[in-house]
Amino acid sequence: MFLRRVFLGLLGGMAMAAAVATPALSDSGSVLQSVLSNGKLRIAVLGSMQPYASVGADGVPVGYDVDIAKALAAALKVEPEFVVTDIPSRVTSLQTGKVDVTIADFTRNVERSTSVGFSNPYIVTNMRLLVPADSPYKTIDEANAAKIRVAISRGGTAERAVPAHLPNAQIVRFNTQADELAAVLSGQADAMAEDDFYNRRAIQDNAGKLRQVDGSLARAEIAIGVPAGDADWLRVVNLFVDQFNASGDNRALFKKWFGFDQPPIQTQY
Repeated sequence: MFLRRVFLGLLGGMAMAAAVATPALSDSGSVLQSVLSNGKLRIAVLGSMQPYASVGADGVPVGYDVDIAKALAAALKVEPEFVVTDIPSRVTSLQTGKVDVTIADFTRNVERSTSVGFSNPYIVTNMRLLVPADSPYKTIDEANAAKIRVAISRGGTAERAVPAHLPNAQIVRFNTQADELAAVLSGQADAMAEDDFYNRRAIQDNAGKLRQVDGSLARAEIAIGVPAGDADWLRVVNLFVDQFNASGDNRALFKKWFGFDQPPIQTQY
């Protein structure tokens, strides 16, 4: 009888251990399995960040990031479903399961990586100051000494980068890059802090009105955001990014949307 009780106790313990382990196993790769079984990929994109992404009068998102999202969906043989978001919600959309990936001019860094995961980068750039063409400031140091008004996006990497390099600047926060740009062009702000690729396109689109200040505020590795803790999904997204970069498809899309050749992505320190 004693041995029987011991045996039954062992079986019960094994059953409890299996019950505890089963959910963890079923959660492994949950995003990938959900995408494949549902036949759709939910992607967070920005709505007013040309040429990365913007929403036309017809309500359809277009842009560089949008085309990357379509390429990822095609590689998975599923349909893309776009969720237009703002800069702060790029993280929360992943955390709450609203989207499967965020492809939205999303710079990976350690702080964000404590909440969400990131793929390898698909472009690497630098954050710089964009100013009116007639601005007297040539360098970051000159701009800092003048205590200029710098427009930044709420929740973006400029929240930390600008105060670090321009402690005397007056920070003016906006919800979108389009609002930042409008503030600079209208004289409501003296400069805006965005990545070099966005700035160069803005300079092209506003001929003779804008230029960049010398110096970098921060290095920006732009990557695809994924929910944290799903190694299988990250593996698949990383493989897509690596092949997308190596195939030349990325270079072609970049040239299409930005109008100049894509700089090297390889890490340079």
